[in-house]
Amino acid sequence: MASGDQQARCAAVLRPGLGTVPEAVGEALQQLGAVPSCGIVQVCAPGDPLAGGRALAHAGQLIREAAPNCSVIGSTAHGVIGGRSSVEMQPGISVWLAALPGAAPRAFRIATVPGPNGGSAFTGLPDVRDDDRLAVLLIDPWTLPADETIAAFARVDGPLPVVGGFVSGGGRRGDSRVLLDGAVFDNGAVGLVLGADAPVRAVVSQGCRPIGDAMTVTQAQGNSIDTLAGAPALDRLREVISSLDSDDQALAVRGLHLGIAHDAQSDGDVASDYVIRGILGVDAATGAITVGDEVEVGAVVRLHLRDADSAEADLRAVLAAIGDATASGAYLVTCNGRGSAMFTTPDHDASVLREGLGTSQIGGFFAAGEIGPVGGVNHLHGFTAVVLVVDPVAAAPEVEVARVDATDDSPEIDLDAELRALLEP
Repeated sequence: MASGDQQARCAAVLRPGLGTVPEAVGEALQQLGAVPSCGIVQVCAPGDPLAGGRALAHAGQLIREAAPNCSVIGSTAHGVIGGRSSVEMQPGISVWLAALPGAAPRAFRIATVPGPNGGSAFTGLPDVRDDDRLAVLLIDPWTLPADETIAAFARVDGPLPVVGGFVSGGGRRGDSRVLLDGAVFDNGAVGLVLGADAPVRAVVSQGCRPIGDAMTVTQAQGNSIDTLAGAPALDRLREVISSLDSDDQALAVRGLHLGIAHDAQSDGDVASDYVIRGILGVDAATGAITVGDEVEVGAVVRLHLRDADSAEADLRAVLAAIGDATASGAYLVTCNGRGSAMFTTPDHDASVLREGLGTSQIGGFFAAGEIGPVGGVNHLHGFTAVVLVVDPVAAAPEVEVARVDATDDSPEIDLDAELRALLEP
């Protein structure tokens, strides 16, 4: 393998079954044609975390044998993505390798230890430098607090952009596995910090479209919004829904969300101007609505709808914002509520990326919550596609492509009766 090429290269391979680790790693190394500087391995092992962990360890060891300085992370997953294939809840392994000149990847593992005054404290947090470009983060949601972990990637001039997600596929504590080089753990988080010259960018596609007008929150407490533009929030919600056609009214019953503008001075016209959160409930007595995040008085919000068509259109718009240049590859973290659940095929998001980026070197996994920057701030999303785009060379000054976010993977709340009642005369 040559190592003098100053253009970034990527390789992505997916192989069915858990006995195909050597073939998957060998093919990825051959495709790359260079010494990898970092790699991400994902394994789908439904109901068998021990087998998943063994496959992860085997892959990590093989990659490190071929490239001792390569930083390798990985995890088990609900589904995996590699090259021209994506699978959900079927045994398989995805190997994504990248040769990133100047990136100087630094791998890390975060865990918790007992705190000095009770509770817990983090150990293993990476040393974040002011000129670092981006971090990749895979979190076991059963053993690490998401908000505090994401908030730890702070710098003097703002947070380091983070791309990643919740390890999926495990139904309880101890079911998940994460990989750091050749070692496997059943807790914590693993990740990579990429240096200043890494030719990478982050895009977040929330998959929603705005409806109605932007409104100012005039009374709120925590995640409860009492009034919007001076009227009960529930009345404002009804006004917007009542103005929709019958198809969108039916969609609102199933997929109504609230966008919180990341710039309170803007009444943005596209979903990327907002951080999207689910509407968790309504109180017919008080007119308040409850959403999946805290909302401050003075915030600008707008209702949004989500469906397969909107999700595809938004993803294509995100990719269009990147421009016409062909990418060297990409790493995709997409929600396990997308895939075949939303689009009838698990390969939908990856196929849109292959078309929009002009490359099949796409790896990734289906997450239980996605992490990506919106408006310069890292957020945990749901039903979102977050993409780490690898450019041939480091040329783009901005890490975050100007389009963003998505909603929480919140428990399903039955709003049907409440919203239908609102629409009745």
